[in-house]
Amino acid sequence: MRRTLLIAAVLALAACAVPQQGGMKRAGGPSLFGNIGQAPTQYFVDEVVDVATEPAGAAVNVNDVFAGNSPVRVTVRRYWRGQPGSMTLDPVKVEALGSGPGQCTQSGLFGQGSQKAPSPVRLYMTNCAARKK
Repeated sequence: MRRTLLIAAVLALAACAVPQQGGMKRAGGPSLFGNIGQAPTQYFVDEVVDVATEPAGAAVNVNDVFAGNSPVRVTVRRYWRGQPGSMTLDPVKVEALGSGPGQCTQSGLFGQGSQKAPSPVRLYMTNCAARKK
C-alpha cells in the first residue's frame, strides 16, 4: 500500500514537471514550488507563421523584429489581452521591405479577432498602389 502511494506521488510530481506547449507564464521563485498559490500573470499561444514574398528575398519583420529574408519561418508568441470573458489575442504584424526596383514595402495585421494567423502569409512586392503626382 505504501509503495503504491509513493509511486502515485512520484508520478504526479513528474507530470507537473513536463514542459507544455504554449500556456501561461507564472510569477514565482526559482524553487520547484515557488509559484504555488500565485495567480498566472500572462497567458499566451505560440504559433508558427511562414512568410513568403514574390519575388523572394525581401527582408521580413514580424512584430517589429527582423525575422530574416523570405521565405522565412517564425514562431510568434501571441498574448491574451483584456478582462476574463472578453479576452483577445494580439494580432501578428508582418512587414516585408522592398529590395529592388518596382518593389514596395508590404505589410499587414494577421490573426485579428483571436483567429489563428494564416500560414503561409504571402506578400506580393510589386503590388504598389498608384502614386498621386
